[in-house]
Amino acid sequence: MTTIVHKYGGTSIDGREKLLAIAERLAALRRSGHDVVVVVSAPGGTTDALLDDATALAAEPNQRELDMLMTAGERISMSLLAIALNSIGCPAVSFTGSQVGIITDTRHTDARILEVRPDRVIRELASGNVVVVGGFQGVSTAKDVTTLGRGGSDTTAVALAAALGAERCEILTDVDGVYTADPSAVPTARKITEISFEDMSELARYGATILKEDAVRFAEEHGITLHVRKSASDNAGTIVLGEPTGPCSPVTGLSLLEDVELLTWDRMPATAAAEVGELSARVKFVLTLGNQTVVAVERAAMEELLDRSDGSMSVRRADLVCAVGRDAGSAVSAAAASAAVAGAGEKLLAMVSEGRSTAVAVRPEGSKRVLEALHDAFFPAVRAER
Repeated sequence: MTTIVHKYGGTSIDGREKLLAIAERLAALRRSGHDVVVVVSAPGGTTDALLDDATALAAEPNQRELDMLMTAGERISMSLLAIALNSIGCPAVSFTGSQVGIITDTRHTDARILEVRPDRVIRELASGNVVVVGGFQGVSTAKDVTTLGRGGSDTTAVALAAALGAERCEILTDVDGVYTADPSAVPTARKITEISFEDMSELARYGATILKEDAVRFAEEHGITLHVRKSASDNAGTIVLGEPTGPCSPVTGLSLLEDVELLTWDRMPATAAAEVGELSARVKFVLTLGNQTVVAVERAAMEELLDRSDGSMSVRRADLVCAVGRDAGSAVSAAAASAAVAGAGEKLLAMVSEGRSTAVAVRPEGSKRVLEALHDAFFPAVRAER
């Protein structure tokens, strides 16, 4: 009997009607002869509400206790879905990440999975149960509850699929696949039928939210094909795999990473270079503009650099628009991206072009116009497939 892993996001399971509809779909999948494992996120808005509660009490909540709190939303989802499944005659049992053997490092709020010990899941599947797992969480080697960071339920699903040797892992969400750009920002964006792990992880790295980069990397490492599709539809979505089977476009898609900090030195002093090196885990991108070095970092790293800066560094907020694909890092693609920025009436603040991607930094106020301009440049004949 083959195993299929489903993952449902918070908006897909928010409310009684949606839960019962998903339960019916999972029961039908079980009746068709598959073992079924389901990973669920917290109901829509729950995680943000819990975080608001914590920060109302403390500006910087204790990280261990924050992890204990933040797993509550997924526990609500997993137990309600198991109740719904049992209510329609489909036996189901729910588990936390720690109960299904998801072992992580000791980092709180952004832990990494070290291994999965799926013995309990295997036993429950053999007993005929659908197994419902709270995503986004595990237990550390120090036996503390940990969370995997935003989008961590995707990683939970992929890790379980790898540990169980699943036939496939389906990411069910409120959109019907991966598009050439966010269709809410670019109306002419079209759905991508197949996309490589490499391109999908690069899009995620540069701001695409449909899949978490860690989950895509994990899937690539373990050879787990991902199916991304709409939870309320049977339509085909997007398949994420090693290499697409059809012809590949020079540029596969575009993404937008909002609200980064650009730290700029005309000539980076040795002391600054050393500080950037110390914070390299949080340095996202190194960009250039002429003879300048521009580093885009998370806000926490930026604040540390400012505290230790000798005053030679300037800081500017920006958005990054990125093109990803087979030839997206070429000089031709970089020139096209630069021209599109100018055509949108914006100033190019910085750029990085490497491997399979070109990213441009622009003012946040103009990033949506730049995104549309790049889409027109790289996908001139595209019409929306809606």
